[in-house]
Amino acid sequence: MIAIFGLIAAMVLPNIDLGGSRIVRGEAQDLATAIEFARQRAVMTGRTHRVVIEVDRGEHWIEWAAPRESVSAATGGEAGTAEMERPLELVPPPLDVDEFVPIPGELGRVHRADDKTAILGVEVSGGLADHGRVELRITPDGAADPASILVGDADGGNALRIEVEPLADAVRVVHAE
Repeated sequence: MIAIFGLIAAMVLPNIDLGGSRIVRGEAQDLATAIEFARQRAVMTGRTHRVVIEVDRGEHWIEWAAPRESVSAATGGEAGTAEMERPLELVPPPLDVDEFVPIPGELGRVHRADDKTAILGVEVSGGLADHGRVELRITPDGAADPASILVGDADGGNALRIEVEPLADAVRVVHAE
């Protein structure tokens, strides 16, 4: 009987999460998902995107280089016939950027980490940024700034690392060492 309880405990105890690591994993996964979404959206829209991370406040959101003119302005204000008569342009949209604006929808709004979690730092090519604002650019070809983002408990005890691969179209959440 004791052996059965021991066997059950051996299977169940490693899967029990007392809250802290689950919250940290959720925040890390939210940020990783936002980065993956920004990459996919940059490729689909042909516009540069960036994920903005406010390290001190534990916030992030997605911005994009919105087109300078809207579709309605380009077609003379009317969709339909005028749009169909317009010649097809076989060139990519211009990549020059006047300004970045938040993307429409939930991921363009500021997401703040839970009080129990924090963004501990962002390691980019220039070094470790443990305070201030970091902007990860994603170009229309899907290339991203390489980065390693540390997310953990507010006291820094339980930490995960989000690895952003520059060309591999990969964002991974792994345990920080």
